[in-house]
Amino acid sequence: MKFMDYKEALELGGYTVTVDHITTRLGEVLAGFDPYGGYWVVDPAVQEILSSPVVVEKVRSRTAAGHFVKDDPATPQNEAWTTKITKPASKKR
Repeated sequence: MKFMDYKEALELGGYTVTVDHITTRLGEVLAGFDPYGGYWVVDPAVQEILSSPVVVEKVRSRTAAGHFVKDDPATPQNEAWTTKITKPASKKR
């Protein structure tokens, strides 16, 4: 698990996210990683956000004007595609 995958949702809730910790704006640590590879959470609202699934999809890159970005063959990375983290569709009642 990576806290940065949930960064947008946590920051909307008023939390500050770093690679290793989730804190309040006042600096109170609410979640972090333990030395054994797991993580711990104090706040139930943070636990709810972290337990929701994260969907990563591949989308075309766009410029600020909305045009597609083309791939630069001189670089090993494909600049034409990027990843976007989205929430899964909720069930309709």
